[in-house]
Amino acid sequence: MTTLKITIDSRKNAQLLTKLLKSMAFVKKVEEDTTPIPQKTDQFSMLKKIFDSIAPNSIFRSIDSPEDWQKNIRDEWETR
Repeated sequence: MTTLKITIDSRKNAQLLTKLLKSMAFVKKVEEDTTPIPQKTDQFSMLKKIFDSIAPNSIFRSIDSPEDWQKNIRDEWETR
């Protein structure tokens, strides 16, 4: 015996295929699983989720002196 797993794009099409399969003598059993398949998210959605999870004003909390921090960043660029 062989088991097939098929993903159908809509409930209506799934019902049609189920009806067709049940009408075939060699098909022993048809089961339906309506568990939603997770959709792939695009980059924008993933980044938005990450940024939304960050508390406001917490990103640069460890910087005591913005001027010194900026100067250090510039110094790193010039030494390369």
